[in-house]
Amino acid sequence: MVKRIWLLLLLQLYNKFKRKEKGSLRIYRVIAIQAVILVLVSIVASFAIYAIKNIFYIPVNEYFAIFIFVLTQGIGIVSSLLHVTNDLYHSRDNQILFPLPVKNDEIFISKFILYYIQEFLRNLYVLVPILIALGFNQNAHVLYYLNILPIALLLPLLSVFISTLLSIPFVYIKNYLREHQLMSALLTLVVLVTLGYFIYILIQGIPIPIRLVQLYNSFIIGLTLFMQQIADFGFVYTYIGFILYNVNPFIHYVYVLGITILLGLSNYLIAKPMYFRLTSRSNEHSVKKNKSHKTKESKSLFMTFFRKEMIIARRSPNELINNYALLISLPMIMYILNYIYMGMNRSTFGNSLVLILNILICLLVVTGSNTQSASAITKEGYEFILLKTAPYDTSKIAWAKLLFNLLITLFVIGISFIVFSYALPVFPKMDIVYLAIFVSVVNIGHIFYSLELDVLNPNLSEYAQTGSLVNHPNIQKSLSFGLILSLLFTLVAVISFIIVEDLGWGLMIGSAIVFALYRFVSFRAYLKAYFIEIEY
Repeated sequence: MVKRIWLLLLLQLYNKFKRKEKGSLRIYRVIAIQAVILVLVSIVASFAIYAIKNIFYIPVNEYFAIFIFVLTQGIGIVSSLLHVTNDLYHSRDNQILFPLPVKNDEIFISKFILYYIQEFLRNLYVLVPILIALGFNQNAHVLYYLNILPIALLLPLLSVFISTLLSIPFVYIKNYLREHQLMSALLTLVVLVTLGYFIYILIQGIPIPIRLVQLYNSFIIGLTLFMQQIADFGFVYTYIGFILYNVNPFIHYVYVLGITILLGLSNYLIAKPMYFRLTSRSNEHSVKKNKSHKTKESKSLFMTFFRKEMIIARRSPNELINNYALLISLPMIMYILNYIYMGMNRSTFGNSLVLILNILICLLVVTGSNTQSASAITKEGYEFILLKTAPYDTSKIAWAKLLFNLLITLFVIGISFIVFSYALPVFPKMDIVYLAIFVSVVNIGHIFYSLELDVLNPNLSEYAQTGSLVNHPNIQKSLSFGLILSLLFTLVAVISFIIVEDLGWGLMIGSAIVFALYRFVSFRAYLKAYFIEIEY
């Protein structure tokens, strides 16, 4: 059994972390680079903790550490729930693993170990540097640093145990909503509207005019009390915080290990027996046709591909909403920030800064929402093999996907700025119009770039095997370029509105048009040259 689990684990590890080079020299080089990254992140975290303690005057103590545990692990559990669900029940490698001469239990355990390794590596580069920085800023005892390693091993184990248990009801709900797409979309919209309403009520409670010093003092007092209250309900993470600060460490180690063992047994007795049943049902793709209609032949290949995108969106509205959730939240983000800005006493220079910050925030949100374009070709998966065999100019599928994404994003951007203009009537109307035009043009250019990435390097085989876009390199490149692009255009905004005030929106919109035209020409050239070379 152990040997079979080990072989299954190696098989999945190789699929997750493929190495382009072999040899011990590369391994040592990778280890050295990762160690340097860990040290650099720890140094940056130390400066951040120093600023939190001595500049922002937030108390850094055991309650702060417990708050960090609860916050990071809470986010980790939600993230793990989504990834564990995908890896355990929806991963396409299940179609390869289940026919092998192994038990379902062994597949379950191997996948669990695999995800624990991934979660441990994530914690290694996030939580461990924070803990080292906390100890350094508090002149912690040597026992503090010795406790970091066992804590770094236990935290991802707890996170994965909890996520695996929660994945059972989550998968049942997900399968049900998958069969009722309209209900799923309506539920998502209700959640977004409810969240927006509560944020609106919360923002309305801020007194106008806003006095930053008084508001900040109230915030610090409230945050300190909140961190102390979190410790009362932190459960196992409170015990881990006490271990770190050497408060009855033996007793709290017993508590933590006991809870970990209990969660492990619960997974073995509850999650494991249901694994095969849930996996089988999660991979059923039966379709019930309620209506039959006569298929009409399309005279345009482009319209055929575009109609396909429309049909996919209509059949899976919840996925469409999830893909553009960040963009849908744009009006609420703008409202929150500008409500605070407009509540302050501002000079002419302050008004310029408000406008520049709006440009930065809008670009960050808009460019962060174009991950759909950065994975458009990849999502074709196995179907791309059939597509390439068709005796037509199938590169038109890229233009169809591009047009669909452009229409969706431009529509949402337009609605966002209309809502924003009504929500904050004190904001200059012409600035809203110019900002909407500028953001839309930059968005067009960034969509061209994102789709170009996927044309040049689509991960067709990986997506066909796993059905997952986690760690997709084109998405990461699109997000990174979006960040750089936002910062560059923010610099242009500083020049336009502060240094050379006469240029203003003319320079901003002009530079955006130049960028969009350049990306259009580049995309068209690369598509014509490399689409035919794409291989599965």
